[in-house]
This record gives sequence, C-alpha cells and structure tokens, in this order.
Amino acid sequence: MRAIGSSTSCVVFTLTVVGMAFTLALVTWTLTAAATEEAKPSPAVQKGTSQAESPKTDGAKPDPTKTDSGKTESVKKDVQGPALSAPREIFELLEQRKRMLDKREATLRGSETHLLEMKAELEQIVTRHEQAVDAEKKRQQAAQSKAGKDAEKAKPAAKAAPVANLNQAQLAKIYETMPPEEAAARLERMPERKALEVLRLLKGKSAGAILAEVKPDRAARLTEQLLTAP
Repeated sequence: MRAIGSSTSCVVFTLTVVGMAFTLALVTWTLTAAATEEAKPSPAVQKGTSQAESPKTDGAKPDPTKTDSGKTESVKKDVQGPALSAPREIFELLEQRKRMLDKREATLRGSETHLLEMKAELEQIVTRHEQAVDAEKKRQQAAQSKAGKDAEKAKPAAKAAPVANLNQAQLAKIYETMPPEEAAARLERMPERKALEVLRLLKGKSAGAILAEVKPDRAARLTEQLLTAP
C-alpha cells in the first residue's frame, strides 16, 4: 500500500512538472514569435520607404508629415494584428491545458485518498484477524494445559486401582487356602466392617466354611449384613 501511495504521488508530481514545462515552452515560443513579428517590417512600411527614397520625376516634394503619419499607422496595424491575436489563442490553449492537468491531478489525488482509506480498512481487518488467532491459540493452550493437569491427577488413582485389586485378590487367596479355624480366629479379631469386606472377597464355599467356625452370634450378624448390605 505504501508503494501505491508513492507511485500516485510520483505521477501527480510528474504531471505537474510536465504541465509547467509545456507552459514555459509555449510562453517562450509566443514571446519569440511576437518579437519576430515586431522586428519584421511590414510591406506597407517597405513600400513607403522605397517611395520616400526614390526621387519624384515630376519635381514635386512629398509632404513629410503625411508620409510619416501613413508609415506609423501602417506599422501599428501590422504589429497589432498578428502580435496580439496569436498570444490570445496560445494563452487560451495554455489555460485549457492547465485545466486538464488540474482535473487529472484532482482525479489522481482522489484515487490516492481512496487507496489510503482501503489500506486503513485492510490493516484493521488484519489486526482483528491476528487478535482472533491469538485468542484461539491461547484458548487451545489453556485447554491442553488443563487436560494435562487432569491427566496427572488421574495417574495416581489409576495406579492405585490395580494395586488395590491385586491386594484384594491376594488376600482372598490367602484366606481361601487357610484352614477355616485359623481364618475364623482372624475374623474374630477384626471389626465387623473389615470382616465383611474379607468375606465378600471369598468364594461362597470358603466363606461358609469360615463362618461355621466363627462364634454363632457374630456369625449371625455377619451373615445378616452380607445379605442386606450391597
């Protein structure tokens, strides 16, 4: 957009310089033509001069006043005719040329103004687009950061679940391979909540054999809770 504005300014400047040069050339040519016309003797002057210089055959002397007056009027008419009409036509052409150049310069300046307005609008659009892209990028980065933090928090729980499952499986295997009397003695020393957790890990046959060795009142409570509690 800077290149467009610079080129437009250069064109306007060039047209102005060309117009000034053209005007100067026409003025110079006009002044030269006028000077040439003034310096050039008219036919009437030449004729009057030749008649004044040639002697009269009839012996009569010419009237100096009349001769000089006739020559003066003839010179004035010859000089005023071409010398005054030519500059008027040339100045009209120059004025027409100047109006045309002014009109073209105004058009170019209007185009330059329009281009500058378009440039400002495009810069605003680009700025808004860049701001939207930056906002979207920040949003994505924040979402990725949050997802990473959530994943880090979930890792310990995910690791603990297999360990707990492994420990429960090992514990169930230990109680199932243990003699029912020994397993019942261990359950007697546990709180009822823990005893229920252990019994739920065991197979039905192993749990029944162990409960048969537990004291009747405790075995009844554990059995009732196994049936009612999920």
